[in-house]
Amino acid sequence: AVSLHNVFLIILLGTIFTGLSHTLFIVGLKNVKTQTAGIITTLEPLYGIICAVLIIHEIPSVKTIIGGIIILSTVVYSSLKK
Repeated sequence: AVSLHNVFLIILLGTIFTGLSHTLFIVGLKNVKTQTAGIITTLEPLYGIICAVLIIHEIPSVKTIIGGIIILSTVVYSSLKK
């Protein structure tokens, strides 16, 4: 059975944590360069890994760490390339 509490949490997730964050991101794009916005977007999975480690003490697997290194390496290469 679906409780009223769970319905409230789903509505909260959809409106605040998803809708508001994406709206703020889109509005913020007006103030940054295209390359910077691309880098920020590309690093989102890496932010997720770091937050999982810091907040819920999740230990990333070797594949996750390798994926993070690939993402970070690509961003550094893209930033240094002229």
